[in-house]
Amino acid sequence: MSPDRPGVILAGGIRSHQENYASAFASAGCRLLAVGVAPGLGESETGRHAELAASLGLPLLPLDQAVALPEATIASISVDMMHRARVATLCAQAGLHLYLDKPLAGSPADATAIAAAVHAAGVGAQVFSHVTTPWAQAAHAAIREGRLGRILAIHADMLMAKGIPSALPSKPRKEQAIADFRQDIAKRELTDMGIYPVSLAAWLLGRPATSVTAVTANHFFAEHLSHDVEDYGAMLVDFEDGATASITCGRVGWQSWRRPFLSRVIIVGERDTLVFDSEPAELIATSGRGVPAPARNALDPMEMWLSTRSGPRPQPAISGIALVDEGSRDVAAFIAALASGVPSGIGIDAAAHHCAIIAAAYRSAAEERAVAVA
Repeated sequence: MSPDRPGVILAGGIRSHQENYASAFASAGCRLLAVGVAPGLGESETGRHAELAASLGLPLLPLDQAVALPEATIASISVDMMHRARVATLCAQAGLHLYLDKPLAGSPADATAIAAAVHAAGVGAQVFSHVTTPWAQAAHAAIREGRLGRILAIHADMLMAKGIPSALPSKPRKEQAIADFRQDIAKRELTDMGIYPVSLAAWLLGRPATSVTAVTANHFFAEHLSHDVEDYGAMLVDFEDGATASITCGRVGWQSWRRPFLSRVIIVGERDTLVFDSEPAELIATSGRGVPAPARNALDPMEMWLSTRSGPRPQPAISGIALVDEGSRDVAAFIAALASGVPSGIGIDAAAHHCAIIAAAYRSAAEERAVAVA
């Protein structure tokens, strides 16, 4: 990639992860050129694209015009799941490298279509994940260097402390095999949070998954239950060569954890067991009765987006803590990979396989049995 300051087209709007990615690309020294609007997005999503363009002082262009700008080299894609394959294909066919929101797509078929478009165009592609963080890189190095011997099992957690819990009815919600991957006021957490530990475990093991046993549940949020989506999920994922990954994922309430999220992996090998964590090892002293929950925001009750946050996240009296911007790190790794030609992060084929794992997990939860990964 020749330009010193790659030009980036943003396909996505406000109240999506494009808020974070736009900031990350700017921090990495890229030029934000325009917000591109694909046809057929719908009035709400098109309006959110316009809001993002206005907030960044960028032109709002039809996507086919935006990707044709001579300075454009990268498309950052964070559109609603139902449009992702179409938008990614258009950007790849225009010759732009793709940085994609996670998960890659809302179905294995859409994920396969995006991977095919990337390969046909010969462009680079990376899907946001946690694998470029220092703690994930340290876990990978421990396996690569043989410190644990043969890997027997992995346990991975991704639990997001956002949203205000509610009292829910005791009757369990029944999962559906064909999931509706909507991006709305509530998100499917097996998809939204589960993709992090799924991609991390598969990346660490470096082999395909063969089967999944999964359950989903509703424990915390009225918003999730009213939209008929889960707020928590757990999986057992079997991989080739006999390793198994156990996974928990979900959204557990704003006051459940002192940080925005907990991401952690425990690796069990024949020689040793090691824990790698997004949290630094530290002794925390707190006092009082904790912090009050924020007022409920009707536009963003799950506290998902930077643009709707009324202020910084209040915390107990904790000193010496710096929150890591995972998005900036992963975007920087993507830019470096394009410049060097050495892949980093989660590539397009791996991301498509991870979508197949998630789809198998929903089917398993619905049918209450182990399901093979397609």
